[in-house]
Amino acid sequence: MAAILLENFMHMALNECALGTRHDTEITHQARIGWRRLQSSLRFFKPLLKDFPPAPMAELKPLIQTTDQLRNLDVALDDTLPTWWAALPADPAMAPADWTDMIRALQDARTKALHAVKTKAHDPETTRMLLNMVHWIAQLSTQSHPKHLALDRKKFSQWLFKRLQSWHKKLKIGADSSDLARQHRLRILAKQQRYAIENLQARVPRTSAQRFHERAQKLQVDLGVQRDQYIALELITQLNRYPGMVALLQKQFLGPQAHTAQPAIGKPLK
Repeated sequence: MAAILLENFMHMALNECALGTRHDTEITHQARIGWRRLQSSLRFFKPLLKDFPPAPMAELKPLIQTTDQLRNLDVALDDTLPTWWAALPADPAMAPADWTDMIRALQDARTKALHAVKTKAHDPETTRMLLNMVHWIAQLSTQSHPKHLALDRKKFSQWLFKRLQSWHKKLKIGADSSDLARQHRLRILAKQQRYAIENLQARVPRTSAQRFHERAQKLQVDLGVQRDQYIALELITQLNRYPGMVALLQKQFLGPQAHTAQPAIGKPLK
């Protein structure tokens, strides 16, 4: 458990530190994946961790929030908006000059977001917070088994499988939901299931793990495209300069419910 948590943490921390020296969209992406993997592992192992002090995750959230904002702008500028522009029909409400001006405004926002991430990465307080998390993980490996669970290798593998199976059932139950807020929560669970399986694949039945992983990955991809579109529209809306463009993009790609059911961007997903 400690080894898995440390690997997830290092995935996040090394990429966050790399962002302090250069902007690479893949590094930003991997930093956020590392954070999600760490969150997923902590949630998955939560029943085994109740005898330990809570992980010092909250103090890392300001760093993650700035990274989230940078990643949202990366995806909007590099993926979602080019796709929309290519698919847009000719419309008086969408002058090419307005589109170019909007893209430039978002690029300026990305520059500011990158500066915020670099500032956080170079802050000595960030180093202290990262070391606190390493220290917490290191303490796990020195502790005895949780008092409420006596698990040998076989029972531990059984416990892991039952935990994965329960998450898989939740995904199956919610897969057909049309509620956007529920879809968002389902996507988060799909990510957590996928990362948990990747962490634990050596200790669970291969066929079941592959089946669980395929469903989780498909849900994550399908719902992720929609989520990226909502975030791109919200980023444009926050500029407060293009109401006609926002209305057209909403009608063309998202429908009238676009602003009513999605969580606000810029907050770390739980």
